[in-house]
Formats: sequence, structure tokens, C-alpha cells
Amino acid sequence: MKFRFQFTIISHLMRLFMLLLILLLAMALALVWFFRLDVTAHGKGVVKSSRWIDIKPEVKGIIRKMMVKEGQKVKKGEILFILEDREREVEVEASLLKISELKNSITKLEKRLIMTEDEIAGAINEAKASLAEAEANFRIAHKGPKPEEISLAKSVIERAERRLEKTKKDHERMKRAYSLKLVSQLELDGAFHEMRLAEMDLRLARGELALLRNRYDADQVSAARANVDRRKAALARAVARENEISLLRQDLTTSFRALAKEEKQLAVLKEHLKLTRVTAPIDSYVLTHDTEHLEGKVVLEGEVVLRLGDTSEYIIDCKVPERDFPLVNVGQEARVTIKPFPKGEYKLFNAKVLTVGADIKEQGLSANPGMMDKLSGLLGQPMNMEEGYYPVILILERPYTMHLFGNRYEIRPGFSAEVEIIVEEERIATFLLRRVLRIKGKFTSEKIHL
Repeated sequence: MKFRFQFTIISHLMRLFMLLLILLLAMALALVWFFRLDVTAHGKGVVKSSRWIDIKPEVKGIIRKMMVKEGQKVKKGEILFILEDREREVEVEASLLKISELKNSITKLEKRLIMTEDEIAGAINEAKASLAEAEANFRIAHKGPKPEEISLAKSVIERAERRLEKTKKDHERMKRAYSLKLVSQLELDGAFHEMRLAEMDLRLARGELALLRNRYDADQVSAARANVDRRKAALARAVARENEISLLRQDLTTSFRALAKEEKQLAVLKEHLKLTRVTAPIDSYVLTHDTEHLEGKVVLEGEVVLRLGDTSEYIIDCKVPERDFPLVNVGQEARVTIKPFPKGEYKLFNAKVLTVGADIKEQGLSANPGMMDKLSGLLGQPMNMEEGYYPVILILERPYTMHLFGNRYEIRPGFSAEVEIIVEEERIATFLLRRVLRIKGKFTSEKIHL
């Protein structure tokens, strides 16, 4: 009874095991049949810039200092190297000195021009005023005394005559009165004195009239005319000094022209000197090897000195084995592993096939020898390890950076890369059958259809 019970348990366990086994097989078959995987072509290559620029100086010279090294990242406008051009530097210094002298000369000329203009303007105004005064005096001398002055002088004479006549009559009356003992000697003397004063006033009035009439004689008119001529000459000399202003303005204009010319010359010299400081036209990496040895080298105009790789777009120049190459086409997606960033620790980068080569690029040992090659090796027969590689160019998709533990890492030209080009998707069953049945010359991928 006990034995029968144990047999029943074992039977149930076996059935359960078989059920689980069948279930696992069904799941495996479903996985193999329904699930698809990527068929990839493998290749190895190097990260490169999609385009590069050859740096050529626009002037000849000696490389005085190389500012960059191979692999260094430079930004647009950063100085790459400096050419020795002592002759131009001396010319720039001389030009700066000449410009400074011209500016000082212009400043002095401007101050002198202002002072001369003020001085000449004052002299002209003063000469004009003196001439106007001289002309007025000449007109007065030429015309003679005014009628009003003559009339006034005659009125004074007439009054003096009347006063004299009155004093004479008073003196005669005083004499008769004195003879009659009616007045004193003192009163008679007073009347006589008044008569003498009236006579003197009359003589003075007549003298003033004569002086007034004789004031503007021919000599005085000639003197007034000569004074007018002298004032005109002084005015002419003052006006003639305006030529000094014209000359100063011409000198100032000449100095300004010389300054403008020298500044243009300085700009040309600085531009030429600027060409000795060769800068990066784009953000890029230095691709030239051993740049230090270029210092002291004589370079000609247009000679290639450095090569810069553009950082805006990277490509992968890889080689694909000939057994996988027929499956590779332009536009296929790819997964890229950058050697400095292992995929197990970091991430995969995406790429796309840009171009495929037409000829074998090189011959080399097979990266993955086949089963027949391995069997031949075990039997002591020579192995066919030679395999051709075709060039394939892929364009690497952005971003070209990755962040890890707070640090930022960038892809750089020259990094090694492993490429998996997704050539197609197929069922796992198809893939396994191809692997099992791919016997040289008998089964090919075109003969298997699932």
C-alpha cells in the first residue's frame, strides 16, 4: 500500500514536470516564432569631423608663437598662431607717432585761427571806426563853420556893441555930473572901467568870429583829407590780414587731410598686422600633429599651417567586413559604441549610414572566423583568415556629449568606435535556422523563408 502511494506521487510529479516542460517549450517556440530581432552588420572605425578647414595665413612671415596643440578645442576667434612682422610693427609705431604730431598741430592751428580771427576782427572794427571819425572831420573841415555858429557869433558881437554904446553914454553922463560936482571921482572911474570892459568884450567877440571863419582853411582841409587816407590805409591793412585766416584755414584743411590719410594708412597697417594673428574661423579641434615644431618656421602666403576639424557635426569612418557589406545601405540606422565610453557603463550613440564604398578598402584577418575555418585549424589545415573590408561612412547624431556624476564628457575626433548597423529585422527562428543551415555553397539567406 505504501509503495503504491509513493508511485502515485511520483506519477503526478512526472505529469506536472511534463506539463511545465511542454509549457516552456511552447513559450520558447512562441518567442522564437513571433519575436523579432535586429540583424546587424558590425564595423570598426574612427570618429572624424564631417568637414575640416585648412588654416592658411594671408601674409608671409615667421611663426613667432604657436598658441594651440594637437587635439585642443578652440573657439571661433581664438588666436591659433602669431607671425613675426617686426617691419609692420615699426611702421605702425611710426604712423601712431605721426598721427599724434598731426593732432597736436591741428590743435595749435585751431587755437591760432581763433585768436587770429578775433584779433583781425577787432583791428578791422577799430580801423572802420577811426575812418568814420576821420571822414566826419574832413566833411566838417571841407564844409566850413555852420550857419548857426556864424549867427551865434554875430549875435555875441551885436550884444557887445550895444553894451559898449551904453557904457560910453554912461561915461559921458558921469563926466558931466562930475564937472557939476554931482558924483565922485570914484563913480566916474567905475563908469570908465565899465566902458573899457565893453570894448574888450567886443574885441573878443569879433576875434571869435574871425577865428571861426578862419578855422577850416586849406591846410586844415588837407590835413583832414590826409587823415582820412591814413585811416583807409589802416583799414586796408587790417582787411588784408584776412588772408592770414585763409592761409591758416588752408593749413588746417591740409593737416586734416594728412591726418585722414595717415589714419587710413594706419588702418591698413593694423589690418595687415592683424593678419599676422591668425584666428580660428569656427569652433573646432586642432587636427595637426606636433604643432610645437612649427614655431620659427617660415611660411608663405596661402601655405597650409594647421587643419581644424569642425565640431558641429561628426562622422564615423569605419570598415565593414565583406560578408556583411552587401546588407549595408545608405540611410540605415546604427548603434555606436565609443571606446572611451563603454556601452556597459555609459550609453550607445545613434548614427545613420551616409555613404558606402564601392571597392575593398583593405585586406585583413577575419574578425570572426567561421566554423569551417575553425575546423580546418583543428585538423591542422591552413585557415582562410583573409577578409576584405569596405569603407562605410556614418553620420553621428547629436548629442555629442554625456553627463555622468555631474561631469560633462564630449566626443572628440580620433576616438575609436564600434558600429552595429541595423540592416534588417527578422524572426528569431529565421535567424537561428540561417545560423544552423548556413553551409558554404548550399544554403544562403535567400533560400530560407519563414
